[in-house]
Amino acid sequence: MACRHAAAPEQPAARPLELADIFRRFQDELPALSPEQAKAVRDIINCRTESLGGHVQQCDHCGLLLNVFNSCLNRHCPKCQSLDQARWLEARQADLLPVEYFHVVFTMPHELHPLFRANPQACYRLLFAAVAETLLEVALNPQRLGARIGFIAVLHTWTQTLLYHPHIHCIVPGGGLSPAGDRWISCKPGYFLPREVLALVFRGKLLHKLERAVAKGKVKLSGGNPATLLRQAARKGWMVYAKEPFAGPEQVLRYLGRYTHKIAISNRRLVSLKDGQVTFRWRDRADKNKVKLMTLEAREFLRRFLLHVLPKGFMRIRHYGFLANPVHKQAVARCRELLGVPAGRGAGDEEIAAETWNELLERLTGVDVTLCPLCKIGHLVVKQRIPAAPGKWSLPGRATSP
Repeated sequence: MACRHAAAPEQPAARPLELADIFRRFQDELPALSPEQAKAVRDIINCRTESLGGHVQQCDHCGLLLNVFNSCLNRHCPKCQSLDQARWLEARQADLLPVEYFHVVFTMPHELHPLFRANPQACYRLLFAAVAETLLEVALNPQRLGARIGFIAVLHTWTQTLLYHPHIHCIVPGGGLSPAGDRWISCKPGYFLPREVLALVFRGKLLHKLERAVAKGKVKLSGGNPATLLRQAARKGWMVYAKEPFAGPEQVLRYLGRYTHKIAISNRRLVSLKDGQVTFRWRDRADKNKVKLMTLEAREFLRRFLLHVLPKGFMRIRHYGFLANPVHKQAVARCRELLGVPAGRGAGDEEIAAETWNELLERLTGVDVTLCPLCKIGHLVVKQRIPAAPGKWSLPGRATSP
């Protein structure tokens, strides 16, 4: 599809455009969708509308009445990530260590993309496994760091222009526990592990895992030969990027917030929908990270967005090593003991999950969302429930079997 590039405007559009507006306008022109894609479209369209129901709130001082509609809670919806993100980040505070943190990104040649598009569940799982084994094994090598590390891995599948590009971001503390667990081993300042070694090990592990999956029939390619793609990818140079280390744990937390619950495109990047074309902002990393505009036909824009809908139940945030869920509380406590620092602050996942969204927001920001927006004195209380509207939950004829 043709696209146009231009400099980004200084002023935002007067009326904010939402992804839901584009899906609402072009939902009848979408191609056949997988069940996960159809659900994402339906949820995004209906999010915070009367279709999902809600409740009536009334101010206990001035009597103001407001209709508040429910969110869809779909992880691909641009309006439904903030609360989950805040809860997740709050729970992670207790795991932060007073050490350097590193950001390592694992990518693969585009020759493998057809295999991943055709077998997302299997290939994403193998990608995570290859990344985890690479980092854990190279770090444990006594010729490298010689330590048992921990890290958080996050799957992204998109570029700034919504093209398909599966890759994994890893946030790694700069050091780890000795094999015996009796001392903390620090990285050299500003240096984690050799990128060239990581890339070679990662390439070997992922190709081997894909080759075995193809041989067992777990990874297939309609109308193509997977073995040919594996051979082509093996001949390419593989890249592992290591970005500048973070200045401290607080910076890590802010940075994680930008990556963990990110979706392919947010509403704030949308500029306009005009004459069947969508214009959106993107950062051109090849041109000093400048913000530019891209214009695509709406159907192409939505096709690209739907490439990044994940398989049902697939976890895109994973924890490994001493940050793995079964061991992280005891392991992080041991790390802190060896580093000579007190226990980390922050509540546990269960405690945070028990809070309502307005309680969490007030605790984190000091903003009381129940305060009446009109009189600024009274508080909004729920008066009655608004039932979901019937008959607005389907995309007729659009869903297909996976």
